[in-house]
Amino acid sequence: MLHNPPIIIKENAIFIADSHHNNLYQNTLDSIFIELLESKKCQIFLMGDIFDFLVGPVTQSIKDNQHTLELLEKLSLKHEIYYLEGNHDFLLDTIPYFKKIHYFPLSKQPILCSFNGKISYLAHGDVFLGWNYKVFSKIIRNKFLITFLNLFSKILYPKITHFLQNRSIKKKNINQHFAQNFEKFSQERIIKYLSRLPILRDSYIIEGHFHLGITTRSREINYIGLPFFACKKKYFIVKCANDCLILKEP
Repeated sequence: MLHNPPIIIKENAIFIADSHHNNLYQNTLDSIFIELLESKKCQIFLMGDIFDFLVGPVTQSIKDNQHTLELLEKLSLKHEIYYLEGNHDFLLDTIPYFKKIHYFPLSKQPILCSFNGKISYLAHGDVFLGWNYKVFSKIIRNKFLITFLNLFSKILYPKITHFLQNRSIKKKNINQHFAQNFEKFSQERIIKYLSRLPILRDSYIIEGHFHLGITTRSREINYIGLPFFACKKKYFIVKCANDCLILKEP
């Protein structure tokens, strides 16, 4: 957990969260990646669940997303890319497409960053969620489970992708409760961070996972809940306004 020294977030850095891309049924990224290949050199923060199902040791998941991974590899040769592991895309540090990408597994999140002299904590969002989620996250990364999935991939893999495809249709409404109660929810998230980290006043917590699209402040801490890219299909650019970090659409 936490990167030392802090990563400096530069103005005009790009943030993308929860695109849940799959080449076969939900292509949310290819056009954006092609667009970014033509842009000036910049930082890109990919905040987890970028792919709907991408697990390094699961060969078929790599094959299904090969074209997009090749585009991402080309991007990494031009841009400075930080990839935070999500709960749909993990164990990716050894795949060949990630050689030039700064990769952060769940165990290394949140990562410590700095923007305009202020500290920022970045995470996919599935941190500090209690013992039951911690158990779940360990189970889905278990090497024996993944080996089993690979051995029976012809049977199991199509079932997983079919389930995720159907779930992605419903997912746009899943987090409405959080969005409608964002003040209470963001306060709870800030409290969980404060209980585990020595966070200074005016710091930032930036995370995805909950598909919120909100910015709020509580206990002298700024909270940014990134929006659901798979729905909005828009990335966000870091700007400085009144000495504060804000994320704006391009």
